[in-house]
Amino acid sequence: MGKNTVRAHRIYHVNVNCSDLERSLAFYCDGIGLRKGTRTKPDAPQPGAAFGLEQVQWDAWILHGDHGNEGVVLDLLEWQVPRPQGQPRQRVTDAGFSRLSITVPDLDATYARLVEMHADCWSEPTALDLEVPTKMFIVSDPDGTQIELLEGTSVRLSHVAVNCTDIERSQRFYEDVMGLRTVLDTKSPPLPGNVFRLDGDVRLHARLMRDMSTGFMVELISWITPSVSSWGFRKANDLGIFRMAWLTNDIDSDYQALMRAGACCYSAPAALEMGPGIPTVRALFFDDPDAVCLELIESGAR
Repeated sequence: MGKNTVRAHRIYHVNVNCSDLERSLAFYCDGIGLRKGTRTKPDAPQPGAAFGLEQVQWDAWILHGDHGNEGVVLDLLEWQVPRPQGQPRQRVTDAGFSRLSITVPDLDATYARLVEMHADCWSEPTALDLEVPTKMFIVSDPDGTQIELLEGTSVRLSHVAVNCTDIERSQRFYEDVMGLRTVLDTKSPPLPGNVFRLDGDVRLHARLMRDMSTGFMVELISWITPSVSSWGFRKANDLGIFRMAWLTNDIDSDYQALMRAGACCYSAPAALEMGPGIPTVRALFFDDPDAVCLELIESGAR
């Protein structure tokens, strides 16, 4: 582990901003099978420099799969101050966070349930000819966030896709700074574009990077056909996937490591109130090489 590597010990959550918390809870819990865990709901606005905002207040649920907090969880959040804005990434090729992948034990039954709920499914469940054979489909959550559902043995957050402008640069960052391990490097054969809402066949170069503590993976993608598309600057209250968080025991040392690595931090580590009955946490927000927002949370946030 190098001097610029953070000492974070696991990925904790992926954050999805929504416009209507109750509506999104129905999608993720009733439709996909995630379960409610902890609710974070600060009772007053607080300084928001950690988020790059002036004042912040939110209402959020931590949602988990069949493995509880031992697995990576979903931070489903509706902003109160400021209110949510913008829209999630529209194209599967847009740079930055693309889609969150969740496994379910019965993909066909989940598809049928989501269709009955009038969810926006991009295709029927489709088998893809990949190095690891995959049956999947993409569905938009109520705000348009891309969720990829995969056939698996349990309900579990599997990985998050990050579209890169320079996959070599991103791999170095996630290995050398964030401590992930590359477990697969593959270029796909031509894939049917309809499952991605693209015309014709598509090809991509993917590197899967594993968090060894949880098994959760970051899928770095360099699109071959078509190429990656640009996406503007995102703010913390923009709808869709905004950040991915790690837990750490020493956020101050990690902040120094990030500064040595040349990472862009939103602020120094800052205390955040999480709501009645939940301990205050310290958090640090920073960007990966493509301005994808990552977060460190000093342990105690579970």
